[in-house]
Amino acid sequence: MRKTFSIVFAFVCLLTTAFTQPVVSTVDSLDRTVSLSKPAVRVISLGPGPTEVLFAMGATVVGVTTYCIYPSEALNVEKIGGFSADSMSLEKILSLRPDLVVDSGAIHTALTKNLVDYGIQHYSYDPGSFEDIARGIRNLGKLTGRQKEAETVAATMLHKIDEVKRRLEPIAKEKRTSVFWEVYNEPLMTCGSATFQHAIVEAGGGRDIFADLPGSWPMVSNEEVIKRAPDVIMGADDHGDGLSLQALRARPGWELVPAVKNGRVILISTGIVSNPGPRVAEGVKAVAEALYPELFK
Repeated sequence: MRKTFSIVFAFVCLLTTAFTQPVVSTVDSLDRTVSLSKPAVRVISLGPGPTEVLFAMGATVVGVTTYCIYPSEALNVEKIGGFSADSMSLEKILSLRPDLVVDSGAIHTALTKNLVDYGIQHYSYDPGSFEDIARGIRNLGKLTGRQKEAETVAATMLHKIDEVKRRLEPIAKEKRTSVFWEVYNEPLMTCGSATFQHAIVEAGGGRDIFADLPGSWPMVSNEEVIKRAPDVIMGADDHGDGLSLQALRARPGWELVPAVKNGRVILISTGIVSNPGPRVAEGVKAVAEALYPELFK
């Protein structure tokens, strides 16, 4: 009798464990393990990048920020606030009953730490390279039960980037156009080697003049930009008048920079170079076409 009871008890424990163990589990950009008991069917996105990814794979998105304007379907989704954590409404997020919240990394910690108290899982999506973007897409595919669709999105993105790289192969690395990518002008900031913007410049055939700087958004001096003498100055087109040729010529000493002397200031649509999603492949192509138009006729 005791033996029979032990067998039954062991079987019950096995069933209980099977039903309580997470169905899906993955690691996010902050090296946190994110586990769900079942695929998420109601997802909230706290940034334009993850919003693009979620829509691309066909996930059900029930909440986004006011900065999430692509794809157009995102405009009709409930808004939970702006991009900064302090502009977002925790009450609104809770009212939408999400199975998963996808944030944009450490910038949203002030909000996401509160989600834990309400039993809501969150995945931090803050990729710094094309490989990181692809990994994040696949991970979100796991968490939403859209693995097949996510794999297609990631593979297509990487394939498009590789196609551009192949077009640029005839140009030797040392002969490629030097580029200064301006993120902000006061203070003067560029993209560090840990950013996907740096990856876009390099994959698009540019030689990032600050490729030696680690991290994400280092500040640089006017003197150093002048010294490194970029052939081209590039940035996102939401930079405003601060990155116009007229504004650059007004900066002391910048008239000596080859890019300014030759009027080679190029702005790229912010959606394809600022949002870490599948459209970064379009950003790579846009940079390459701007630098080497003869190869893309």
